[in-house]
Amino acid sequence: MFLLVEYVREFGRFQRNARLYLISNALSGVTLGIILVLYNLYLTALGYRPDFIGLVLFILTLGVGIAIFPAGVCVDRFGGKAILIWSSVAIGICGTGQMLFRQPGPLLVSSFLVGVASAFVYVVNAPFLTTNSTPAERAHLFSLNIVLTLATTVLGELLGGVLPLWFRTVSWLMAPFPAWFSWALASEPEPRSYQLALLLAGIIAAPSFLPLFLMSNDRPSPPTLTAPERVRDRMPLQQRVRLTLTQWRGETSLPALLVSPIVVLTVVQVLVGLGAGLFIPYFNLYFVHYLGATSALFGVIDGGANAFNALLTLLAPLLAARMGKINTITFTRMISVPLLLIIGFSHFLPLVIVLYFLRQGTMDMAVGLFQVFSMEAISKQHRGLANSVYQVAGQSASAISTPLGGLIIARIGYPPVFVAAAILYVIAISLLYFRFRHDEKRDEPGVEQVESADSINHSDISSPI
Repeated sequence: MFLLVEYVREFGRFQRNARLYLISNALSGVTLGIILVLYNLYLTALGYRPDFIGLVLFILTLGVGIAIFPAGVCVDRFGGKAILIWSSVAIGICGTGQMLFRQPGPLLVSSFLVGVASAFVYVVNAPFLTTNSTPAERAHLFSLNIVLTLATTVLGELLGGVLPLWFRTVSWLMAPFPAWFSWALASEPEPRSYQLALLLAGIIAAPSFLPLFLMSNDRPSPPTLTAPERVRDRMPLQQRVRLTLTQWRGETSLPALLVSPIVVLTVVQVLVGLGAGLFIPYFNLYFVHYLGATSALFGVIDGGANAFNALLTLLAPLLAARMGKINTITFTRMISVPLLLIIGFSHFLPLVIVLYFLRQGTMDMAVGLFQVFSMEAISKQHRGLANSVYQVAGQSASAISTPLGGLIIARIGYPPVFVAAAILYVIAISLLYFRFRHDEKRDEPGVEQVESADSINHSDISSPI
């Protein structure tokens, strides 16, 4: 109870834009949960096979991948409010097409456009929260954002499971519609019930737009030139080019590049993504086919693990206040490694269930802290683009290792993928700790951490971004 009261107090201290962003995310989380549960079932009810559903998901991911770098540039240039409003409008329009269209071509096109718009929402998250917060409150802000999204998504998943069953009991909704209206809704009861539930999910998301319009404008202002920069601007063009090239060569030396925050954090994301892709997508198969659990039991286990993860995420800022962000991230994630190995070699279902809760909680509880640090380690004007790099690195690595993990499981079994993932995690955690362990002094409350280009070495932000 004390923890909840503390977070309520912290919410009241957050900046206005941050509070409105949390409210908007909470309102849209229910819709996300409904879609996660029902959309694949809707396509199946329309008669599509798993291979086409996989193609739809791939096209959506392709849209995200293509747009994620332009999204980062737009976030840095136009600010969070404009990006959130227009990308949400685009998702609403294209998402409605996903619910109404039933032919393959329109479904694929609308999925691609949803992916493009989603990239902007995905990238804007960390830079927007960092810009609209102080260092002292960021740990609580990022953690609360994760917990609210997780909680409302679970609520949406529960609601999504019930809605189609309820719609099928309403006879007039399942009755045949006039021929002129057949373009809008499916004719069969099963796909129509899913379709109505998904359309209702879109209506539920409508109130999430209101907080976005209430935000204050956060469009970045033109940078103020320092005296040396003003002198340089008055130089002849040829002299300016020579000076810029000389500075660029000095700032992008190989040693400086290899240890720059953007490079190190990207490598960490790649290693974690490679490890996660090896086994995370196959956890349901591991429980059901290898340990003998039922699919219903795994649903309960996974839901319980998410709830436990949410609780530990709320505790993460308290640990960070005592230990520092980097120590908290590395300590909690390192604890998860032996738990992962025991899960991979154990055949006792009750033990694995307990360890599954603990592993997911310890590995993921500091995600918010990691997001905070990965933004604070980059100068303000480059955060959107940096977050794009992080997301592409992690998702691409996971996409590469996922089929490799399936191949290993099919040929050798489950234990090797857990061992390989544990090794990758240890390397990533060690790299993060040894590169940034001396940066803990920057976590002091009230001190803006690496907020301007003057507070870090220029080589830290140069070539990759």
